[in-house]
Amino acid sequence: MERREQILRAAAEEFDRAGFASATVAGIARTAGVSQGALHFHFPTKLAMALAVIDEQNVRTFDVVSHTDSSPTSALIGASRGIADLLRTDAIVRAGIRLSLERGEFAAATASFYEQWIAGIVDVFRLAVAAGELRTELSAEQLGATVVPYFTGVQLVSDVRTGRADLYPAVATMWHVLLSGIADPRHRSRLLGVVAEAFSTPD
Repeated sequence: MERREQILRAAAEEFDRAGFASATVAGIARTAGVSQGALHFHFPTKLAMALAVIDEQNVRTFDVVSHTDSSPTSALIGASRGIADLLRTDAIVRAGIRLSLERGEFAAATASFYEQWIAGIVDVFRLAVAAGELRTELSAEQLGATVVPYFTGVQLVSDVRTGRADLYPAVATMWHVLLSGIADPRHRSRLLGVVAEAFSTPD
């Protein structure tokens, strides 16, 4: 398992750097410090490695959503900070996102990830509405199906423009826009304070 993880990290580094088409099995093996035979023992094809990277990226991003926070909206804000951290520091998460947008072979894995992610966020939005934190005519389903693409677009544009150097303030601005429109006035100041605290220190 340790060797497999070593190869997976090397594959993610190569996919993140060069993309699926340009990454080579030889280059991945070299980065991992293993023979191509050892690599093929764990992953028979480059596509198998890419799908494994996407699967691991899914696991890591799902893990950042808190189910213990007493404030559902605060949990969503914290999750967005957690994913932003991963995008800045974790090659597997970056590579999984890049691969999911590159090729048709990954369409099924990508669609499954976003369906699961939206469903999880919808559940938290339901709790936020029930707790009175949000006041909106939009349903939890509409919020989840919109906020997930909103965050995805923010981080992708940040990557293109600055290599995600401005990711934290960009996500904070996203939350300011959202909360200005959907937060109950009784909770808005507190929730904006959560945003400020979550994104005040980038490291």
